[in-house]
Amino acid sequence: MKTPSQPTYTVSARKYRPQHWDAVVGQDGITRTLKQAIQQDQVAQAYLFCGPRGVGKTTSARIFARAINGFEASETEDYAFNVFELDAASNNKVEDIRSIVEQVRIPPQQGKYKVYVIDEVHMLSQAAFNAFLKTLEEPPPHAVFILATTEKHKILPTILSRCQIFDFHRITVPDMVEHLKGICGKEGIEAEEAALHVVAVKADGALRDALSIFDQLVAFAGTNLTYETVAEHLHVLDQQTYFDVLDAVQKGDIAKSLIVLDGIVSRGFDPHHFIAGLGTHVRNLLVSKDESTIQLMEVTEDVKAQFRSQSASVDLKFLVRALDLINQADVQYKGSNHQRLLVELTLMQMASLSEVQKKKPSLNPIAQDAWSSNVLDRALKSDADSEREETTTSDLVESVPSPEVDPPKPIAVASAPAVPLSTPVNPPASSSSPRRTARTKILAPTTLLDEVKAPAQELNKVERTEAFSGEDVQKVWTEFVSQTEEEGQFNFHTTLKATTLASEGNVLKFQVLNKLQVEQIRSSQLDMMQFFSNALKNDQLQFEVVVKEVEKGDVSQEFMNDRERYDAMVMKNPALDTLRKRLDLDLIG
Repeated sequence: MKTPSQPTYTVSARKYRPQHWDAVVGQDGITRTLKQAIQQDQVAQAYLFCGPRGVGKTTSARIFARAINGFEASETEDYAFNVFELDAASNNKVEDIRSIVEQVRIPPQQGKYKVYVIDEVHMLSQAAFNAFLKTLEEPPPHAVFILATTEKHKILPTILSRCQIFDFHRITVPDMVEHLKGICGKEGIEAEEAALHVVAVKADGALRDALSIFDQLVAFAGTNLTYETVAEHLHVLDQQTYFDVLDAVQKGDIAKSLIVLDGIVSRGFDPHHFIAGLGTHVRNLLVSKDESTIQLMEVTEDVKAQFRSQSASVDLKFLVRALDLINQADVQYKGSNHQRLLVELTLMQMASLSEVQKKKPSLNPIAQDAWSSNVLDRALKSDADSEREETTTSDLVESVPSPEVDPPKPIAVASAPAVPLSTPVNPPASSSSPRRTARTKILAPTTLLDEVKAPAQELNKVERTEAFSGEDVQKVWTEFVSQTEEEGQFNFHTTLKATTLASEGNVLKFQVLNKLQVEQIRSSQLDMMQFFSNALKNDQLQFEVVVKEVEKGDVSQEFMNDRERYDAMVMKNPALDTLRKRLDLDLIG
């Protein structure tokens, strides 16, 4: 039986909880800001510490509470009369907040500030938040509130606006590994850096999780932590497995890749876990292609060297295609009825990539030098190649024999007649894609001949000049107005309904109410002329759009605003203005 004098075991998360700013891991920007605020005597009334679990929010709050009072860290003194901690997850009612509001008026017995640390503040009820608002906005000079939460989006904006907000980020893998190394040195534990790296990756940015995993491993393996021991206990696929799989698929060895997968599954690993890890491995090989991107990998130096070695023997095109296949398998995994077969099929496709690229180079997604940093040089080279190709293709087009047709007579530009708006005009080929047009003409000579014939046929086209009556014009006009309504052009339809159309010979005169309607008619003039020309079989139509003259005082026809319309109504009935004044009404606008 353990006697009271025997020391009790303390988990590493509590034993090595930071007691001063320098011991806080991975939050240098936040700790620097808080220290400077204390030194400059700029302590705010409320702070909000938000971020993932296990990144130092509560720890920083405790250090800050002691620092603003000038207290030293002590294991025997908890400073209960100056620092009050409340767990909002279990104390989330209005009564709990009201008790704080009553206590906050009492000044501290020692020190300068009373600090209230409310953890998981997003768990407070709506009523509790409302009861807390006034005190949080105007607390006594001696009161400081520090709110901590993992879910910032659940906090009311009125609370956020009253706090200085500090966003704690996840602890990086290198920082976590260095911290674990320091603990190993203090505890007399020998641990491989690769083993600690696995622990840091498994913790997913939470230092408290990393320390809990570390305690578990020490209890399992004792004072010697190796990579193999950690990978086995944490049920993590070792890195060498992925190297072996990629070597097999790169060589096109489907049988070996399937055997490796079977060994992985027989060890109890989920195939989805394997495919996700394989995607990370291929991504790391991709970034290993260039020294400027190799820093994106969060692995140890010896593993980086291993990635460099394998990436040197793997084609860039293979890596990009492999990443695409792995991503497809990851997306389709949950919906697949035969999940293992999906992973096996992915490995088969990856093993066949080299052969496919030999037979169909067009499947290559990117150029071989796409990962090079000389982007500008490649862009200039591409432009020069484009100019040479354009010159070559233009020469080839000119060398195509002319079609056996009568050449069109040369037309002087100055004496060329104006082309009616109703005449369909073929726009010139876009200059932005000369290579595509040139290739089309070379590969399809008949198309080239047709294009040469087209201008001559267009110039020799006979214009339609059939006669029409005013009834014909009104009938076509009614059809066009109905068509705009069917097509959902309601604003334009309303304008046309208010427009009067008259015809004099080949001239169609549109009378509108204001200049805005003139712009609407003119913006659609080409479509209207095309519609009328086809319906009336006449290509010599001309359009005129005029604003209808309105007599002064003609309220039914004049386009007026609300004020003008009211004045016109008062002119007809002066009693209306008397009624407005009695009711004390004002006009808007």
